Amino acid sequence: MTTKLFQTLAAATTVAGIVATAGAANAASLSYTGSTNFRRTNITNEAINIQKFDATLGTLKGVTLQFISDIQGSTGFENLGESPTDITVTLSSNANLRLGNTSLFNISPQTSQTFQAVPAFDGFLDFAPPSGNSLQGLNATQSDQKTITDSQMLQSFIGTGNLNFLFSALATSNVSGSGNVASFINTFAKGTVSVTYDYDPASVPEPSAAIGLGLVAGIGLMSQRKKIGSKRLTNW
Repeated sequence: MTTKLFQTLAAATTVAGIVATAGAANAASLSYTGSTNFRRTNITNEAINIQKFDATLGTLKGVTLQFISDIQGSTGFENLGESPTDITVTLSSNANLRLGNTSLFNISPQTSQTFQAVPAFDGFLDFAPPSGNSLQGLNATQSDQKTITDSQMLQSFIGTGNLNFLFSALATSNVSGSGNVASFINTFAKGTVSVTYDYDPASVPEPSAAIGLGLVAGIGLMSQRKKIGSKRLTNW
């Protein structure tokens, strides 16, 4: 009998220990990411949907936002002047991210390349050497990050459904030179948003309460076994 009691209490204590360990956890995080596809600029208010924080998970303490803007493109130029000139190609855009009427980020990814002493016009507007050139696969990336802890603003991240971030990108790409230059340029942009929710998980039983529940369960199990044993003796 004593051995069975110790075994039962040991099992109950193990269960209580598991619950108590869960109760000791006091912080958690959850992340979501969304993005647009590459589209030709200019882009105005393209939606990026991110799931809101479910309040049943616990108390939201902070939100970390990361915004990434990528640009890619191609260009061609031709020196139309009668003497060599330096020509600089710049692929860039002004990227913005908003949530409702609030502007969250403004960044400007950019890449540039300078071609020195491009020869005088060769008579062919073909964007090819010697007086011209064509470039493919230009790209640049820029990112920014911020953490929100203001309780009033955090409310906009809580609920069901999605947050609708709005991505915009205005092309500022250009080709410049000291002489007469003919050029074309194509700029494409993409936006990515990552949201990390930092929260305190919903409360679980305190260790003392968990142990009490375990003991009650153990005593109940012993009582049930005693009843079954008595019934077997009666039937005998």
